[in-house]
Amino acid sequence: MTGHLECILLIASASLIQAAFVLPIKYFRDWRWEQMWVAQALTCSFCALLWACFLPLEFWRLAAALPLHHWILCYALGLLWGVGGVAYGLTVTRLGISFAYSFVFGVTILVGTLLPLLLDSTQKPSKPYAFAGGIFLGLIGTAAIGVVRRGRREDDLMPLPFPPPRYRWAICLALAAGTFSACYGLAFTVRMDVLTSLIDRGVSAATASLAVALPLYLGSASFQVPFGLVCARRTGTLDLFVRRGNSRNWALAMAMGICGTGGSLFYGWASSRRGHLPPNISYCILTILFIVAGNTMAYFTGELRHRSLAANAPLLASLACLMSAIWLLRAG
Repeated sequence: MTGHLECILLIASASLIQAAFVLPIKYFRDWRWEQMWVAQALTCSFCALLWACFLPLEFWRLAAALPLHHWILCYALGLLWGVGGVAYGLTVTRLGISFAYSFVFGVTILVGTLLPLLLDSTQKPSKPYAFAGGIFLGLIGTAAIGVVRRGRREDDLMPLPFPPPRYRWAICLALAAGTFSACYGLAFTVRMDVLTSLIDRGVSAATASLAVALPLYLGSASFQVPFGLVCARRTGTLDLFVRRGNSRNWALAMAMGICGTGGSLFYGWASSRRGHLPPNISYCILTILFIVAGNTMAYFTGELRHRSLAANAPLLASLACLMSAIWLLRAG
């Protein structure tokens, strides 16, 4: 098995785990959107900190020597990622799981893949035509899925702290969500030199990735938790956080936290291990596989199962287009 293929399999694992992040939403009881979002932000940060507790002392010795601007940059990108996460959560509720996966993370194909090229011209692809073809097919596939899934709503997911936006404003919200969500991949891309230096000093790829993942999650929670608490105060639902019988809801939130940090573990491992793909291409493949996994899960959760095979044929063709995009991106 080639190094690139191993990386893609690890990225596929990351995308599958992270796509499962939203599955518990339908099973929360008596919680609103703001309670769920605060809880998942806390559990994601807790899982990242717990992961950090089991790292070897050698990692912390090397991490302590990293310059301060590294931690500030990753934390700032985490704040923006948190903004994108909130916007994504609202988009899922308004536009539906499949469409949100397709549109929001389709935007990151452009932002997360092309922006690093503008910031660092040395990251030019070795085969520009294959790279451009992969980007093109990725955009075509996500656009086609968006057309197929257009207008699908998830009103029964969870009450919002404010009225759902109109469709066109929800699309603008989805655009912002995709742009800021790309900060996750951008952090791994622009700080790849830090991860490489840690690995060269004997730290494993999976362990080294925490030097980026930990400040990302803490930065994200720094926005999401206050935002959710403000929303809860606005709606008069702060008491729902401490109401009796919340153990089920907190367990579901912990499952979301495990999915979030577990996906980061696999992605950090894949994007920085020996023989890895260029980091911006790794992130593009992650978003594409995230879309594929999200739409596949939508079928198994019943969102698409009621449709006939003929009705789902355009969706299947779009997913095949996305898989072709991965093949071209790997070649590029």
